[in-house]
Amino acid sequence: MANLDFCDKHNMVAYLQKSEGSEGFHQIIDFLSTSHIKYALTESPTIYVSLIEQFWQTASASTPENGEMEITATIDGKVKVVSEASIRRHLKLEDSDGISTLPNAEIFEQLALMGYVSNSDSLTFQKGHFSPQWKFLIHTILHCLSPKKTAWEQFSSNIATAIICLATNRTFNFSKLIFEAMVKNLDSKTKFLMYPRFIQIFLNKHKRLLLPYKRTYIAPTFTHKLFSNMRRASKGYTKVNTPLFQTMLVQGQNVKGEGSTIPVESHHIPTSAPSTSQPPTSSPSMQTTHAAPMPHDSPIPRVHSLGSDEGSLTLYELTVLYTELSTKVASLEEDLKQTKKVYVNAYTKLILKVKKLEKTIKISQARRRATIVVSNDEQDEEDSSK
Repeated sequence: MANLDFCDKHNMVAYLQKSEGSEGFHQIIDFLSTSHIKYALTESPTIYVSLIEQFWQTASASTPENGEMEITATIDGKVKVVSEASIRRHLKLEDSDGISTLPNAEIFEQLALMGYVSNSDSLTFQKGHFSPQWKFLIHTILHCLSPKKTAWEQFSSNIATAIICLATNRTFNFSKLIFEAMVKNLDSKTKFLMYPRFIQIFLNKHKRLLLPYKRTYIAPTFTHKLFSNMRRASKGYTKVNTPLFQTMLVQGQNVKGEGSTIPVESHHIPTSAPSTSQPPTSSPSMQTTHAAPMPHDSPIPRVHSLGSDEGSLTLYELTVLYTELSTKVASLEEDLKQTKKVYVNAYTKLILKVKKLEKTIKISQARRRATIVVSNDEQDEEDSSK
């Protein structure tokens, strides 16, 4: 059997702690810490080298009668089966109804809203073109969940689709991405020990397969140095800091450590307050609790017609509703403002490029005319000498 290698930057363990140097990244840390992919990003089992090697040296793909492709491998003389469904179950991804692809036009449109500026129509995108928080998100997905083992500064349309789905509160089918990559690795010329963390998680669900092993592989883990790396400006970055989408902001709770959550103390608001009462003075804690709802939150309460007591809103409730709607409008206006900044920056770069080309053309034409004049003068001097 061929000797296969681990890749030290593949299937890494995500770093989701608000530690030293994490200022400016707390929003994206909160987002990932409360997302459905958190377990797959952070679970770090003890990895036994022999088991991972046995899996990839004996693995083969087949399609049984049910029509669902699966990978079978022999571990310590016993057969282990991995399918897309088992990946979904063991990694707690809950993405059976997830999206796998998006139209190219939507991919370019959404990436532009994230601050991506490029004149190319290529479906290979550059991670360095994004501002720090977006760059952190892409970097984490590439190293922790994608099948890549090289070319970390680039990502393809499938990873772009995953990022867009996460940002717009849609479910991406990571289980399918992982399984199809494993199938492709079986016959690849550059076959390696892919997804060691995930395979060990699968095997740990069946402890009867495991025998005592001493040789272990330590899964590579990000550290707090990641934050300083994400702040470094890369070639192609417009230096416009594009904020995260409203759908990505974690509201109504504080996130502590590596994703554990501590609910904020709630402030009960009576729904049957007398209509003549004035709204109480708002406190900072009240403002925290009643943050502007995200687009996917529950709809606005229905207001019944005048004269109907059932379902009618009190003066206080109307005041709260007005405040929430005003906050949402202000938030949308800020998003529009940031988007305009991105496009203005791209337009400015294009204008400067055109002016530079015009200047180059003028210089070239001036040199050509000078050459013609010099040639005529030389011809006159030759005639007079004759």
